[in-house]
Amino acid sequence: MTNDVNILKLASAMARHATARHQLLSQNIANADTNNYKAKDLEAFSDAFTRMAGRPDGKLDSRGLDRLEATQYNIETVSNNDLASPNGNTVSLEDQMMRSAETQQQFDAAITIYKKSIDILRSTLGRGA
Repeated sequence: MTNDVNILKLASAMARHATARHQLLSQNIANADTNNYKAKDLEAFSDAFTRMAGRPDGKLDSRGLDRLEATQYNIETVSNNDLASPNGNTVSLEDQMMRSAETQQQFDAAITIYKKSIDILRSTLGRGA
C-alpha cells in the first residue's frame, strides 16, 4: 500500500539524496590535504526532482518519481570563489561543514515528512498515531 503513496516516495528520495550528499561531503573533508583534490557536491535535490520527476506543466510525474528513486545524482565540482591552496586543493573545511549542516537539516526534514505521513495514514485507518 505504501508503494503507491507519492509523498512517501518523495520523502524517501529526499533522505537518500541527503545521505549521498553527506557521504560526498565527508570524502571532501577526508581529502582536505590531498594535492590537487577538487571539492565536489551533489546537485540540489530540487534540481534533480525537477529534472527527473517534474512535468512541463509543473505537476508531478509518478513515473519520474520512480526514476528519481533509482537515479544517480549529478556530481558537480564546487566552485569556491576562493583561491585553491598552494597544493591545488579546493576544499574549504568551513564551507564543507556548512554544507554538512545544511544536509543534516534536509535529512531531518525528509524524515519528519515521512513520519507525519505515516501518522496520517495510521489515523486514517483508525489505528491511532
